[in-house]
Amino acid sequence: MNRTRTLTRILVGLVLCCFAARGHGQDARLQLTSLDKLSEKATHVTEVTLDGALLELAAKFIEMDDDPEAAQLKDIIKNLKGIYIKSFEFDEASQYSPADVEAIRKQLAVPGWSRIVTNTDKRSGDKNEIYLLKNGDQIAGVAILVAEARELTVVNIVGPVPVDKIAALESHVTHSGKQEHTVKKDKEGSHEKK
Repeated sequence: MNRTRTLTRILVGLVLCCFAARGHGQDARLQLTSLDKLSEKATHVTEVTLDGALLELAAKFIEMDDDPEAAQLKDIIKNLKGIYIKSFEFDEASQYSPADVEAIRKQLAVPGWSRIVTNTDKRSGDKNEIYLLKNGDQIAGVAILVAEARELTVVNIVGPVPVDKIAALESHVTHSGKQEHTVKKDKEGSHEKK
């Protein structure tokens, strides 16, 4: 009888340890199928699913690019498990419900995920958020949620994300964007003078 209790306790302990370990190494992939119903109302829908062989194929295409940032981009995606994007644009506001957004936020409220950026426009109610899933010292996933009056977008990156490389690449893109914006502004100004 004592032996049975001891074995039962050990078995229960092992099962609990397995569940705890499973929760800690959770999957960074978000379930986005609840948003599929929005396709009917949207005027523009973008869906991206890059995982497995398709992600490897994307890395090969990037490798063939002559762009100096191609090597950096390949380094970023080489260890990823997947990139998933769902984006809906609408002609009118309020075409998706707060429950649609909360279904995504609920998945990001579990242990491991941390919201690192929130950008809220109080006039329009637009809210943009960035979340990270940490596994020890590594980032195991990224989620970006854009909830605007006429747009709902979710970007989900699954796998180890080398933040230092992304920051360097983002810095380059941001700098280039500022130059393009300045050129565009100068051109617009020259049209106004005529």
